[in-house]
Order: sequence, then C-alpha cells, then structure tokens
Amino acid sequence: MNATLMGSRSLGSALGPGTNSLNALRLLFAACVIVSHAWWLGGYGPEPALYGIKLGTAGVMGFFAISGYLITVSAERSTPLGYVLARLARIYPAMAVSALLVAFLAAPIGALITRGRYSISGALAFLESALGLGIGLMNTPPIGSSLLGNHDRFDWDGPLWTLTWEALCYVVVGLAVFLARRFSKGRAAMVIVVLFAAATGALLGKILAGGYGPNRTEFVLPFIAIFMASALLATMRDRVRVGAMPAVAAGLAVWGALATGQGTALAPLPFSYLVLWLGSLRVASRVGSRFDISYGVYLYGWPVQQLLAAARVPLHVPPLGYAALALVLVWPLGFLSCVVIEHPAQKLRRAIARSRDSSASRIAGSESAPRSPER
Repeated sequence: MNATLMGSRSLGSALGPGTNSLNALRLLFAACVIVSHAWWLGGYGPEPALYGIKLGTAGVMGFFAISGYLITVSAERSTPLGYVLARLARIYPAMAVSALLVAFLAAPIGALITRGRYSISGALAFLESALGLGIGLMNTPPIGSSLLGNHDRFDWDGPLWTLTWEALCYVVVGLAVFLARRFSKGRAAMVIVVLFAAATGALLGKILAGGYGPNRTEFVLPFIAIFMASALLATMRDRVRVGAMPAVAAGLAVWGALATGQGTALAPLPFSYLVLWLGSLRVASRVGSRFDISYGVYLYGWPVQQLLAAARVPLHVPPLGYAALALVLVWPLGFLSCVVIEHPAQKLRRAIARSRDSSASRIAGSESAPRSPER
C-alpha cells in the first residue's frame, strides 16, 4: 500500500519549506471570510451555518491552525529577539497601513457616498485602537457616521479584532518555548500541553455553562484552543505521521465532535491535524510561493465590502455575487500589500538579522584573538 496513505511521513517533513500548500490554504480561508461576511455586511439575513459554525468562523479557525504550527516552529528555531522581529514584521506593518487607509481614505469616501459625517476624532480613535492592538478587547470605534445607511453602521474593519488575540498567542507560545529552552532543556511540549488543556477547559466550561457569548473575549476561545492544538502538533512534528488514512480519521472526529454540540471544545486537535494535513499536500505548493496575498485579502476584504454596501450594491445582486465582486476588487489590494509593504518589511527584518549576526561574529572573533602583550 502507498506509504503516504499509511501515514509514513512525519508532519515536520511533510510541511517542509517550498513543498507545502499552506499559503494556498491561507488564501482560501481569507476568501471564505469574505464570502461569509457578505450576509452580514450586505444585510441579506442569517448566514447559513453547519452545526452552528459559519464559513467565516471556519476560515479564521483555519488561520489559527496554520499560525499555531508555524509560530511554534519559528520560536524553536529563533533567538528571542529574532522571533519578536519576525512576528512584528509579519503582521504589524501591513496592518498599520491598512488601518491608516481605512481611517483617512476609505472612511471619507464612505461618508461621501452615504452622505454621512466623517469624524477626524473618530478616525484617530479607530487608529489608536488598531495600532495598539486593542480592538480585540473592545468594540471597534466608529468613524463618525461614515457608514450611514449600511447594515453595519459602525465597524470599518471587523477582522482586525482577531489580530489582538493572534498576537497574544504569539507572546504566550514564544514565552513557553524560550522558557522551556532555558529551564527544562527545551521541553516546550509539556508547557504547550498545559496551555492547550487550559484553553480547551475554559472553552468546555463556557459551553457547559450555556455557551460562550458574542463578546470578543469569549468568541475567541475556540481560536485560541485551535492555535494551541497546532502548537502542540508542532512540538511533536517529527513523531506525528501524516497521510490520507489519519486525515480521514481526523475528519470523522471533527464531524462527530460538531454533531455533539460541543465541537468547538472537542474538535481543536483533530481540526488542526486536518488543516495541517491539507497543507502538506503539494498540489497547490506554488500558490503564494512568490506573492502571498492572503494577509492583504484578509485585511482589506471587510472595508471593500463596506464601500460596496455604501454604494448599495447588495440591493442589486445576491450574496454570492456581492462576495464575488468584493473578491475581485480586493485581489489587487492584497497584491499591493504583499509587494509594497510585506516584502520590504521582511527584507528589512533580514537585513537587521544579518547586521546583528555580523556584529556578533566580530565580537566573538575579537574576544578569541590573542591579545598583544601589554607595554
């Protein structure tokens, strides 16, 4: 029988650089989020859901599953400073630029279209909340009445709230890995197990108590549990096997967990495995290998949809038509974000890393060189 079907490859080797489809999956998840938001932003009524899970929620879960794995691997291979620089360069510059464009370009245009009121103080409050990564802890500050008449009249960039919690997961996992390296000979898996158990326990407790509410500090719990599940898989990537048979078992486990009504608490580990297995397939490995536009698509999807809603596009097309138009318009923005913001940020990070390495080498060389006799 085929070795891949039997799951003879390790997760670590299957997700090697340049041979996986994780970028393609991220792009797919970003598109799912935009399609899902069409119902809410277009005012079409309740969005279809499977076992209470909407398409956009599933997309964000997928994002967190991929991030949990990649971030943990990055932490294990980095110095603390290198890890911090890598994380900042990956999410912050593009997010900051998108927030600036929303506050000082999209919102004024929205006000003109809707005949609402643009507020500089509202724009500054939005910008402060976004740049401070505080949106995940509060309602997004409105920018005047620039979305007057829209179904969502307040929020110019809903997905930004997830970045607060993603950044928090970066900090927690980074600390777990570096502290384990310092005090327990690199046994980060034990710490990650505790974090995963705490996240799923909190989630299960909320469900048993009647369910977690729409408050962002509760709604984020499934995402954190999935992030920690993938982090756990990352720490054991050389022992975890991948293949179609284990993936089918994981898929059945996810379906069974969802069918119980407690799926978000029971499914994180098999869901994360399933996402990473899909990412290990090489069928779409070239997608995003040079230009990964998924982050930009995620950042700009909601503002584009809000502008389309301001122009009353949802009155003339069905939900999927509205979502399709938003996807067409957001693609160039994602590409520009990738080329103009994200790539230069990564180049600057690498230049800083090379400079640090060069300085460290010179210092080490001077310390090991023989000293000349004192006169």
